[in-house]
Amino acid sequence: MSLITFSSSDDAVRAVEADRLCRKIGSVLQRSYPNRRWRVDVSLVGGVARILCPSISERHGYTIHIHNKTVDQIETATRQAGGQILEMFRLSRERGAQGGEERLIRDPRGEVLQALTGI
Repeated sequence: MSLITFSSSDDAVRAVEADRLCRKIGSVLQRSYPNRRWRVDVSLVGGVARILCPSISERHGYTIHIHNKTVDQIETATRQAGGQILEMFRLSRERGAQGGEERLIRDPRGEVLQALTGI
């Protein structure tokens, strides 16, 4: 087992804050679209959060700006981003909806073709 080390206490604090925000954004996505898988990456230094739905695409997602935003604004942007990802691939945004990803046409790497072509 390897240990995670930080070069300064500021880095450690930032990592904890980023983790907390990732969990918050993930929680909003799970409540809004509960039967989907979501991945969230946060860069506090960059001021962005990247939202992906891995069952659709591991490479194409949605970026929201989090710098100088309130929690309510981030939650609203998160719900919109999740819905936008689903709409982009013509998947249901209904709260209880699930599936549909299996009908998406994929390239040999498993990426959805609509993400690559913009269709």
